[in-house]
Amino acid sequence: MRFTTTFYSPHRVDIMAFQFRFDSLLQLRKRQRDEVGNEVGKANEAIRRVDEQIEQLQQERDQLRAQAAGVIAGQTQTGTTDATPTRPANLSVDRMLQQGRYDLQLQTEQMSLRQTHGTLMQELDRRQTLLVAAEAEVKKLERLRETRQTEHTKLQLQREQAEADDLTTARMVIARRNAARTLNGDTRS
Repeated sequence: MRFTTTFYSPHRVDIMAFQFRFDSLLQLRKRQRDEVGNEVGKANEAIRRVDEQIEQLQQERDQLRAQAAGVIAGQTQTGTTDATPTRPANLSVDRMLQQGRYDLQLQTEQMSLRQTHGTLMQELDRRQTLLVAAEAEVKKLERLRETRQTEHTKLQLQREQAEADDLTTARMVIARRNAARTLNGDTRS
């Protein structure tokens, strides 16, 4: 049967798990950063949709202009400038005026979408600025956490070393007492 003696050490401290005091704040900042990141994504999506609408309107305008050019080219190639009972000349003029008005309407819609695009770009810039600030805040807290964890680990190692030193010192004292007793002929335990 082996008996072990436990010595009291003033440095003895049970190993404690590291707990970051600002952990809840760090989690909150991460959630805020993620929310701002989602808002940046939404702004990018809105800009993409507006760009697509502008492009669709431009394609429609180009198609409309191509049709108008084809109609004009077709009339000049056939050489029909006289109004005939089956095909009055003002019918193509009315159609061209209607196409012109429609083109102006499309152009107005494009200009409105470009203004919306500009507003969305400003909003995107604002959100990206918020994202950069939120990311900086998270990184600052993460660096603080790492620093505190390193300090905690260092302190724990110092405590363990002090405890080991105390234990070694106590063993040496006991060994010296035992050696001194043996030399003096004392057989007490």
